[in-house]
Amino acid sequence: MPWHVQRVRDSFDVLADPTRRAILDRLRTPQGCVVGELVTALELNQTAVSKHLRVLRHMGMVDVVVESQRRRYVLRADALAEIETWLAPHRAFWQERLDALGAHLDSLDSPHGEEPS
Repeated sequence: MPWHVQRVRDSFDVLADPTRRAILDRLRTPQGCVVGELVTALELNQTAVSKHLRVLRHMGMVDVVVESQRRRYVLRADALAEIETWLAPHRAFWQERLDALGAHLDSLDSPHGEEPS
């Protein structure tokens, strides 16, 4: 299996966890979050949050910035680029199908079942 296919598969495995998705949602701000903020927001203990952050960091989805005694986690700008690249043709496929469905439904609403102009 090509490395990029495995990487996308691994990324989907990581994103399958709702806690990790919630962490990524919280990290979308430019300043990111420290662990304590994530603990409070997600109502989890520090050990659980740290384990999820370790997985996200290993996958290259987040970076850590050391600030004295604290670690601030920030979302990487390119974090989901591989998934986006993989999804693009699938999104186009479904958009074409949905457009065709919309045109068909519009034709059912028009008099005599004619395609709208």
